[in-house]
Amino acid sequence: MGLKVFYNDLEQGYHPRHSFFYGRFTPYPDVPHRTRSILAAIEGRNGFEVTAIPPLMLQDAAGVHGLDYLEALGEVCGGLAVDEEFFPFHMAALPLLKTSPYPRLRVGYFALDGSTPLIAPSLNAALGAAASALAGAGALAGGEPLAYALTRPPGHHAGRASYAGYCLINHAALAAQALSGAGKVAVLDVDFHHGNGTQEIFWGRDDVFYASLHCRPEEAYPYITGSAEERGEGPGLGANLNLPLPGGTDWAAYAPALETALEAVRAFDPATVVVSLGLDTLASDPIGNFALAPEDFQAIGRRIAQLGRPLLIVQEGGYDVPSLGKCVNRFFDGLDAGGIGGIGGIGGAGGAGGEEAG
Repeated sequence: MGLKVFYNDLEQGYHPRHSFFYGRFTPYPDVPHRTRSILAAIEGRNGFEVTAIPPLMLQDAAGVHGLDYLEALGEVCGGLAVDEEFFPFHMAALPLLKTSPYPRLRVGYFALDGSTPLIAPSLNAALGAAASALAGAGALAGGEPLAYALTRPPGHHAGRASYAGYCLINHAALAAQALSGAGKVAVLDVDFHHGNGTQEIFWGRDDVFYASLHCRPEEAYPYITGSAEERGEGPGLGANLNLPLPGGTDWAAYAPALETALEAVRAFDPATVVVSLGLDTLASDPIGNFALAPEDFQAIGRRIAQLGRPLLIVQEGGYDVPSLGKCVNRFFDGLDAGGIGGIGGIGGAGGAGGEEAG
């Protein structure tokens, strides 16, 4: 049997033109070519089975999100013209906004910032991605040692009732929530940016451990979360680990932080691990400023595989489109070399190069 890859092509119709960042409109980096480049790479590998997944119903995403939040997104997206980009007029968690009779005002209650315009296909694309992540969780629950949810838009900035950072639905959190019914879950986030949404969703829980390696908040989005002092609260105190790193971090500095995160995951002893895989730690990424090379993703994959737990890989960011397929292949080469679930022999197009970096 091949490695299960889950994907929904609704995201190909999702293509905002602009983000609002640092007080100005900038080109939107989350483009459809991101997933096309990854699909082209993994479809060239032996043993990878890509399965098309239908989108979730709105209420099925309410496992980690408030239904009022999802309905507010749906109302706005459903009323937009085909070529319209919507940015909220007010963005503040104020009670009068939440109860406004006007959908375009009400959704501002749930917007953390202006980085993510809503367009007509936004919510359906996110529901398709969420379905892929839940299908991956189902594959692990059914005994698969490894699955990959190729999700776009990304999800880890979406909170219980908030959207930001190109993220509307938190796919990794939905998957972790689904898997938590069968035992403890660890979410390992290796995206360049801190997953503020995932942290918030599991902040007070002791059955889901969240560990994140990311650029420190003094330098990088989301700027407001991701410090080492954020450790959870109540039952979840100690179940949140942030490892902020400075801009310019290369493999020599990244590897020890990764090992710290993996040691913490081992100590938590989860039944399954969800990996929020960001490729925006690559040196050539246009919106990140780490200095990893493509071969470093192979070393990351090998180390994660050595956790010896079933793994669900959920795609997050990564915006250097020509390099994405190479990085994903290197990552899966590393998982293969690490012997994840005894599935050695997947066969890869990325080759064995780069393991020296480990």
